[in-house]
Amino acid sequence: MNRLLMIAPLAFGLAATSAHAEVNDAVRNACRADYHKHCENLAVGSPELRACMKSKATELSQGCLQALVDNKEVTEADVDAYIKDMDAKRKAAQ
Repeated sequence: MNRLLMIAPLAFGLAATSAHAEVNDAVRNACRADYHKHCENLAVGSPELRACMKSKATELSQGCLQALVDNKEVTEADVDAYIKDMDAKRKAAQ
């Protein structure tokens, strides 16, 4: 679960490649409750929604996070690079 929490911000940040990127149905379904809880006033697929969900990454459900992983919103290389970057920032802040 810790790995999933660490990749959520990355997933939402990388998934948007256009103003209104397509959202996979599995991700849409798994993240529906998270969307309504945190960001329901924003358009699905919009950069604003992705920023909102990114800001709530530690509050997202495990099902939503798992759907992001399962549907390849990020690659293993992306995850590893993100974790490395977060570790470096954490160490620098100490």
